[in-house]
Amino acid sequence: MSITRRDFVVSSTAAAVAAALPASRAHAATGSGEPDVIVIGAGLSGLETAITLEENGLKVLMLEGRRRVGGRVYSLFDVPGHPEVGGNTIANAYGRCIAAGAKYGVEVVNLAPRLFANRSGQEMYLGGEHIPLKNWAAHPKNPFPAAQKQLPPWGWADAMFKQHMPFRDLENWYDPKYAQYDISVHDFLASKGATDEMIRLGYEANIAYGTTSHDVSLLQQAFSDYWQAVNRGAIMGFSRVGAANAGGTAGAAPGAAAPAGGAAADPMAGILVGAYRGGNQNLPIAMAKRVKGELLQGKRVTSVSVTDTGATVGCADGSTYKAKAVVCTMPFSTLRHVALDPLPGATQFKAIRTLGYIPITQFHLVPKKPFWESDGLSPSMWTDGMLGIVMANRFGKTDSEVTSLTVWCRGLGAQYIDRFGLQEGAKMIIAEIERLRPAAKGQLVLGGAHSWTTDPFSAGDWAIYQPGQVTAFRSVVAQPHKRLYFAGEHTSVGSRGMEGAFESAERVSLEVLGALG
Repeated sequence: MSITRRDFVVSSTAAAVAAALPASRAHAATGSGEPDVIVIGAGLSGLETAITLEENGLKVLMLEGRRRVGGRVYSLFDVPGHPEVGGNTIANAYGRCIAAGAKYGVEVVNLAPRLFANRSGQEMYLGGEHIPLKNWAAHPKNPFPAAQKQLPPWGWADAMFKQHMPFRDLENWYDPKYAQYDISVHDFLASKGATDEMIRLGYEANIAYGTTSHDVSLLQQAFSDYWQAVNRGAIMGFSRVGAANAGGTAGAAPGAAAPAGGAAADPMAGILVGAYRGGNQNLPIAMAKRVKGELLQGKRVTSVSVTDTGATVGCADGSTYKAKAVVCTMPFSTLRHVALDPLPGATQFKAIRTLGYIPITQFHLVPKKPFWESDGLSPSMWTDGMLGIVMANRFGKTDSEVTSLTVWCRGLGAQYIDRFGLQEGAKMIIAEIERLRPAAKGQLVLGGAHSWTTDPFSAGDWAIYQPGQVTAFRSVVAQPHKRLYFAGEHTSVGSRGMEGAFESAERVSLEVLGALG
C-alpha cells in the first residue's frame, strides 16, 4: 500500500509518467504462438532473466501484477530528490548492478562525497529524551558494560558480532557444519552476557532484519554482516575478502579507530554509496524497454500448474497463459497465496509458506524550510520509538541541500504504524517529529508513504531466515519444481538486495536454458 503527493496535490512529471507503463502496453511479439517461458514479476530479477533468455533465442512473456515495473525498486519521482522507497544503495560489491547500469544506459552516481561531506551525525532520542552523543557514555539510560559505553546504540550489535561471530567466510552461513548456529540472534547475544535491555536498544530498536531478535537466525545475521563488511571495503574480523573489494582502495569501517600512533585515516576512503541517476527505478524502466516480448501489467497471478514438459499460469482477471517453463520471481510472502499444482516437496512448500520478511513502512517528508538551522541540531535522528530512523536526503543542487526526510519504521514499529493506515500514520509521524523537534512545527509536508507489508505484491520487504530456517530451507528455496523455476533476492546465496536479484537471474537463466536446450 502506498500514498504519494498526488493524494494531496494534483501534480505529475515526465519521470513519473515513464515509471508506470500502461497495462495495455506490450512490446512487439517475437513471433506467433505461445512463449517458451513465462516470467512472473517485472522487478530486477524478472527483467534480467527475461532479457537473458531472449538474448539466447527464447520467446518470453512477462506478467507483472503492479501497474509499474521495478518491484521493490521504487523511486518517488514527484518528490524532490526522487528518494527511494525500496532498493536504495549500490555499494562496492554490487558489481552486477554497476554492469547493468552500463549495459542499459543508466549512470551510477557515487553519493558518498556528498553524504559524508555532511558528517553532522544524527540526533539520538530515547524514550522521547534528546541525548547528545557526547553525553551518552555517562548517561543513566546507557545499559552497556563499561568497555562498550562509548558505543552509540546503533553500533553496539555490530561490535558484538565482530567480537563473537564464529565465521570467517561468506559461505559459512549456509554450510551445514555451522547448523549449530542456526539459533536466534537473541539467544546468541544473551549467551555472550547481553541483557534484554542491551538487546532491545542495541539490536531491536530500528531492527534491520526480522521483527525482533527472537525471529532472526544468527546465520542470517552472519551473512548480512559479512556482506556489509565487503561493501564497506572492510572485513570486520573476517579473512577472505580484502581491500580489492573497495575498488582498489583499502577502506576502514565507518567510525573505525585511528591506526595506533598515527593520524586517523578517512573512514570513507574507497567507499561507494551509489544510486542510479534520477532514481533507482530508472534502471528497471530502461530494462523494460529492452524486453522484446510482451510485458503485461495488472496481471496478478493466482495459479501455476506445471508438468515435466510445460506450465500454465492463471491470473485474477481470468486470463491463462501456457509455456514450456515458468520463472517465478514473486517473494514467498506472496507466492504462498498462489495455487500451485502439484505442490512442491514438503520442505520447499514449508519454505514458501513460512519464510520470514521484514516489515518496513516509510514516510517521505518535504521540509518547507530547514528547521534544523533554527534548533542547531542535525536533521537526521535515531529513536527507539515510533519514528525509528529519520534520514536526511541530500539530493539537491548543492552537497548540503536537504531535499527530503525519510522516516524508516521497521519491525514492530512498522507493524504498529500499519494499524492506522498511511494517511493517519503520516499525521502521527509528523506530530511526533514536531513533539521532539518543536522547530519543525508546521514545516513538514508529506511527499509520499509506502508500507511494504500491506503492499499485496510484496507482503514485506526483504526475506529473513528465522531460527532453524537456514538449515531447513537454504538448499531448497531455489530448487526447480518440474518446469517451475525460482528467482528473486530470497534465492541468492552470496549477495543482498538489488545485487542478489541479479545474482538469482544469472542462476535461473542457466537452469532454464539447460532444461529447454
